[in-house]
Amino acid sequence: MARKLLLTTAAVTLIAVIAMPVFALPATATRILPASVASGAEFGVAIEASGCGAFGQVVETLPDGFTYLGCTPSDIGVEQIGNIVKFTFLGDSASFTYRIKSPNITATTTYTLRGVVKDVDKNEYPIEDSDITVTASAPPSETYTLTIVVIGNGSTTPSSQNSHTHDAGTVVDIDATPASGWQFDDWSGDVANPISSFTTVTMDEDKTIVANFSEILLPVYTLTVTCKPSNGGDVVPAPTAWANQYEANASVTLTAIPIEGYIFSGWGGDLSENSNPATIIMNANKSVIANFALLEKVTSFVVSPLSISPEKVKPEETVHIFVNVANSGGKTGNYEAFLYINGSLEAARKVEVPQNSSQNVVFDITKQIPDTYIVSIGGQQGKFIVEGKESFFSRLGITDTIAIIVIVALVAALIFVFRRIKRRA
Repeated sequence: MARKLLLTTAAVTLIAVIAMPVFALPATATRILPASVASGAEFGVAIEASGCGAFGQVVETLPDGFTYLGCTPSDIGVEQIGNIVKFTFLGDSASFTYRIKSPNITATTTYTLRGVVKDVDKNEYPIEDSDITVTASAPPSETYTLTIVVIGNGSTTPSSQNSHTHDAGTVVDIDATPASGWQFDDWSGDVANPISSFTTVTMDEDKTIVANFSEILLPVYTLTVTCKPSNGGDVVPAPTAWANQYEANASVTLTAIPIEGYIFSGWGGDLSENSNPATIIMNANKSVIANFALLEKVTSFVVSPLSISPEKVKPEETVHIFVNVANSGGKTGNYEAFLYINGSLEAARKVEVPQNSSQNVVFDITKQIPDTYIVSIGGQQGKFIVEGKESFFSRLGITDTIAIIVIVALVAALIFVFRRIKRRA
């Protein structure tokens, strides 16, 4: 019986060993790489392989234009044939990364990486395809040449002596300056404003433009304008002229514009009228002075603390109360001082205070009733005391005095009524 069981077990084991290759799992591999890269960029592709047995191999087919660069770790065997790269490793599984470079392209394109994994018996199993998008590089910037030609006598900025290279789409400022005795006429070529000496040109192709100057035949006179003081304001001429040079008998309107804190006070030089704006005829070289003056400042009063002398007096004695009023403004002005005693207006006095000067304001006050008196002038406060013997009623206030009178009257009335009642009885 035991022998029969042993033979059965051996048979089952032999069958299992023979059938094991049939039931073994296939080799697998995964590939991880970026979804997109730039044109000509280097990047890594990560491979994870397993189920290969004693050793295995991953075979990758790179898209046309991609360049193989290297692999890590270094114990992976690498063989490259054209765009096919074979990676051989020992063991059932392997993890490695190889680096490649994308092609240089001018249009964004999507490529596919394909490959297989082989086990120890050289059975091949496909690796899932991987797509990668290569974005095109920006095209190199386009440039154009600007050439400026001068006809007549004058100069330009940029200079006409050289050609100038600019990126496509650049807007270039150009300026024409006539020589003495010459005038700017216009531009020939593709410019924004052909009749303005200062204009622009857009570089959307190679361009040649011409600055045209002509000799001035009529006499030209120069208008010189000076501001006094120089920081008091400015003068705007109409019309404007290059270097303030006008043809003979030209009419020029001058407008004086003072800055804050100044006023226009009149013209001088070759312009005698004081109207603003004013007109001058250019029948010769003219020199005009625009005069400006500081605005007159307003008064600014400061009242000193009160001075009271003496601070204690008898009834009918005089108390001298005074303050000093200073004018720190730029204009002489009148200051009216109001004297308040115990909150009521007692007296007022007006004084004239020159600019950057001061004046004393004096009040002489007498009081009969002994009391403490609170004094106020221009926000300044003080006090003085009138001393003396006070009567009973003088110590009382008005309210207390009225109350006592009412009580006395009521008592007198009660006595009168009481006596009438007693007589009748």
